[in-house]
Amino acid sequence: MLAIAPVGAAGEKVVIIVGPTGSQTAGYRNTGDQIAATAEAAGATVVKVYSPNATWANVQAAVNGANVVVYLGHGNGYPNPYSATENTDRVNGWGLNRTASNGDSDDWSSTMVYCGEKALLGTLTSSDGAAQRQYCSGGISPAPGFVMIYNKACYTPGAGESFDVNATEAVAFARVRHYSYPVLAMGASAYFATDLHNGAQYLVDTILRNPTMTYGDVARYAPGYDAAAQRQFGHPDLAGDQVWIQKTGSDPDYWFGYAGNPEASFGNPGAPPAPSSLAVSRYAGADRYATAAAVSAASFTPGVPVAYVATGANFPDALAGSAAAAVRGGPMLLVSSAGVPAATASELTRLQPGQIVVLGGSAVVSDATLQSLAPYATSGVVRRLAGGNRFETAAAISADTFGPGVPVAFVATGSNFPDALAGTPVAGSQGGPVLLTGKTELPAATAAELVRLQPARIVILGGSGVVSDGVADALAAYTSGGVARMAGGDRYATAVAVTTATFVSADVVYLATGANFPDALAGGPVAGIWNVPLLLVPASGIPDVVAQELLRLNPSTVVILGSTGVVSDAIVSQLQSLFP
Repeated sequence: MLAIAPVGAAGEKVVIIVGPTGSQTAGYRNTGDQIAATAEAAGATVVKVYSPNATWANVQAAVNGANVVVYLGHGNGYPNPYSATENTDRVNGWGLNRTASNGDSDDWSSTMVYCGEKALLGTLTSSDGAAQRQYCSGGISPAPGFVMIYNKACYTPGAGESFDVNATEAVAFARVRHYSYPVLAMGASAYFATDLHNGAQYLVDTILRNPTMTYGDVARYAPGYDAAAQRQFGHPDLAGDQVWIQKTGSDPDYWFGYAGNPEASFGNPGAPPAPSSLAVSRYAGADRYATAAAVSAASFTPGVPVAYVATGANFPDALAGSAAAAVRGGPMLLVSSAGVPAATASELTRLQPGQIVVLGGSAVVSDATLQSLAPYATSGVVRRLAGGNRFETAAAISADTFGPGVPVAFVATGSNFPDALAGTPVAGSQGGPVLLTGKTELPAATAAELVRLQPARIVILGGSGVVSDGVADALAAYTSGGVARMAGGDRYATAVAVTTATFVSADVVYLATGANFPDALAGGPVAGIWNVPLLLVPASGIPDVVAQELLRLNPSTVVILGSTGVVSDAIVSQLQSLFP
């Protein structure tokens, strides 16, 4: 039990808002009065704004300069059962009276208004809801470092409404993440949300009386705290902040949530966050050739049995060869149309491969380049795997590497690279090839290789927009184990679909740009050999779907493939903020 500290909050302003909740409003006002008495006993000045007078104008005036804001009333968070879209003009905020003349009526279409995230931040635009623009304009201005406490407001701690099924961990995390964002973004030092008995009274009393207690400790002493049940994540939107959720209660749902920097306190809101638990390393060079060499140098010791070499100018040959390289235990290195780049030559000198396998015909890797590779192979053997086109080359690589009866064959479009990037290391680790197809027609070379392979099952990489359902139906004739598809809404979600279907967790995750192919394909054999996931990111930052998958995988190390020009240091900061 936490000892009660002496009064230490003189002059602090605490604002308590009670929104309209119909017949439940009287009970909310009673709880608000109890919280007010607790704050006053701790030495604070209390301002109460209760329905039916909890209009935006009245609330806006009251919270100006507030040190602690407590809201009781309807919550409207995201995800929710009502919309697949996060409508930030009305979610992640407060349900208030439109006017003071409608009593405690909570009809959201006529007497109550949800003043959401944009209303709090003062960023409503002409495209937002008419009610929000009419009744919620102008933003709010609490004191810097204020504390936001939600009490008995649906969605705010992670749980939904009374008719909902209990939230999953992912849904609860998303709700606290989204609901906490606007207040933390405007300068709050902490976000707390509780549906537990006396939860808000405890929070107000403890924060006011113990200004040096870190918010992490405030949460740990809170009613219902359970160290075994609590889950802690980095806040995907705010570097240095975290999101804490936990199941509690006799009907276990997510009744308590916290977001912010757990090292901060009411008296020291700007305390630095603790260092991230995630180790991040980078394999990179000055260009795609040097990056492939750097990946190899970090992953393979001299004396490898084979080194695969492909053009760095296009993707198909390296894509098909990545799984083969993983199976044979060698790296994927790149050459240019002008010959063997210095970085590639230097790495081959270090590797001393037993043999070198060139992927693709002489139009992409010239005979002169092939011949110049011979001195780097300790056996002197340099051979070419190629066909008349990309489909035939992929089939030739498969035929050279895999015998009949493979456990799986992966099939990807030969027209573009993104969908297959994350699948190549999985193919290698599972002992199957990557073959290529057209969008609407299965090439003869691919079909013939599948006849030879007799795969136990077939996996398509990518949606029906790149490999049609007609091709999927045709593929069924080549396996007795069925045809599965791994796909998402875009290249990043497709990579996540691959890793979700393959990995329960991962100590190491590889991360590469999804905007181009060389770095991911150079890392594919290594990821396949070590059986680790490969995820993709754009230059702009970590997509939500990738962030969620990283949290699910819970790695201790992320290896970035490529330079800061393709995967920036800002993404490194985002990564580290995900893992406190």
